[in-house]
Amino acid sequence: MLEDCDSIPIVPPPISVIGSVEQRAKIFSALSDPTRLRIVELLAANKEMSGSEIATQVGISLALFCHHSRILLEAGLIRVRKEGQTKYNALNQDVLARCLASLKA
Repeated sequence: MLEDCDSIPIVPPPISVIGSVEQRAKIFSALSDPTRLRIVELLAANKEMSGSEIATQVGISLALFCHHSRILLEAGLIRVRKEGQTKYNALNQDVLARCLASLKA
């Protein structure tokens, strides 16, 4: 299954402090889009999915998925691993949990 998201890095940028206001704002901004929120919900229900699988289930093109996945990756919400030509996406549950927990503090 060939993926078009070749320009998306495999490793997200380092997240220094999840509790920082700037990082939490980036996470909530990424989640504010209904399509990205659906992607996160889909990944929360599934351990790992390819970009093609996600695009099909969400009902968007692979190119649009690549756009949304870049934003989610930059926010640290997803992890990407490459196997052959396919990139697999997984929810970074630790980042999401720590972000949400920071609201209780």
